[in-house]
Amino acid sequence: MGICLAVRSHKLPAVLAVALANLATTTSIAAADDTKPALVAQNEEAALTLQIGAGINWLSLPSWGSHRPDFFGSGDSRVVDDGPNFGISLDVPLGQIGSQPLILEWNGSISDLSSNSTDRTSLSGQNSLNLVYGNSANGNISTLFASPAGTLPAVATVNVTVNDSAGGTVGTLISSSSPVGGRVTQFASNSAITGGTFAALLTNGDTQSAAAYAAYADNTGMTLRATGDLSNSSIVDERSEDATVIDQTLLLGAPIDLQGGWTITPKFGPMYRSIDRDVDFRRTLQITANYPGVVVPQVSVAQDDELDARYVGALAELSVAKALQPDLSVSFDARFGGAYLHSHYRSHYSAVLPSVSTGAFDFVSQTRDDASLLAGVGAGLRYAPTENLQVGLDAGVNYINKVPTINYVADAGGVSPTIGMSHAIDYNVSVSVTWRF
Repeated sequence: MGICLAVRSHKLPAVLAVALANLATTTSIAAADDTKPALVAQNEEAALTLQIGAGINWLSLPSWGSHRPDFFGSGDSRVVDDGPNFGISLDVPLGQIGSQPLILEWNGSISDLSSNSTDRTSLSGQNSLNLVYGNSANGNISTLFASPAGTLPAVATVNVTVNDSAGGTVGTLISSSSPVGGRVTQFASNSAITGGTFAALLTNGDTQSAAAYAAYADNTGMTLRATGDLSNSSIVDERSEDATVIDQTLLLGAPIDLQGGWTITPKFGPMYRSIDRDVDFRRTLQITANYPGVVVPQVSVAQDDELDARYVGALAELSVAKALQPDLSVSFDARFGGAYLHSHYRSHYSAVLPSVSTGAFDFVSQTRDDASLLAGVGAGLRYAPTENLQVGLDAGVNYINKVPTINYVADAGGVSPTIGMSHAIDYNVSVSVTWRF
């Protein structure tokens, strides 16, 4: 369709002047736009893009304590694991739906998170200690003696033996006596086949005090006892956790350009998530020597728990972007989905004696299947220093209404662990670089 314009000859110079002014204005705007190209021009042909990011995650998870109520208590109800996160995203154009491009988006990330806590209890003021774990190894503490406070000389004797599960037999016998001006710190350990023994004693003639310690263990259990003045001793309970979180999504989306520089992109596709938690509890007897330069080996019992969760489902996401300047834009997104959840729990105890190799005992294994809802929101800022490169800053919050945790049910044997459910909240901040090919 053509448009004809008739003008009188005496008005032609004025028309030419207006046209030249319009041309000059158009040229000036184009020159200004070329200095900082727009992030994504409307109706621009979709291109392959690759994004790599790194950041920090804070994951609030349900916590649990040890099987034993006298071993690190019942644990806090929640724990926050934190650590680095690494992600990669690839957008592949598949074609068009009408005038809008169709994009296949793959996102993958991995987070390495951890947390730990320690509680120390002094045995000062106590004169005895008796800890038994597992079925108690086939052993015997025939002598565990420490002279009463105020007695001279200060005397202590230990005689401990074990007949381990493989038929090995070994024993440890030590004794000491300290008059006024004398101090003794003595310890020894011996190994059989699947177990061993440990003995330690402290005598001090100046303070007129003595203490004796004995332990034996194998791959069925452990027994630890002490008597006398235990003021040089402490029980240290430690809880450490390592969590690995892996996310994978494959989303199909179609960006829709709106007026005013807005772009809205609905997405939908399958998702996979795994949360693997390795929680270690350790109770350690620490004995401080009464003689300078001497270090008494530690005796410990450990509970090792592994709780894995696998989510397989589908996710819907809505992303909105707004161009603030030709080289700067902001984005907001919200997602919601559901997934099948499979949980697997494994646990065991193990004894730690100096120079003794023992196996694990009291194995527990459980599984549970469930369903979970997932949701999240996020916001981002994008800056494009060049036409094919973007630098981004993102922050987000994700929610899972069901993650596995461990509950304890009292029974005839003490307590039995069982898999329960609670929620988890993930907070994250990251920076990214995006290349457009």
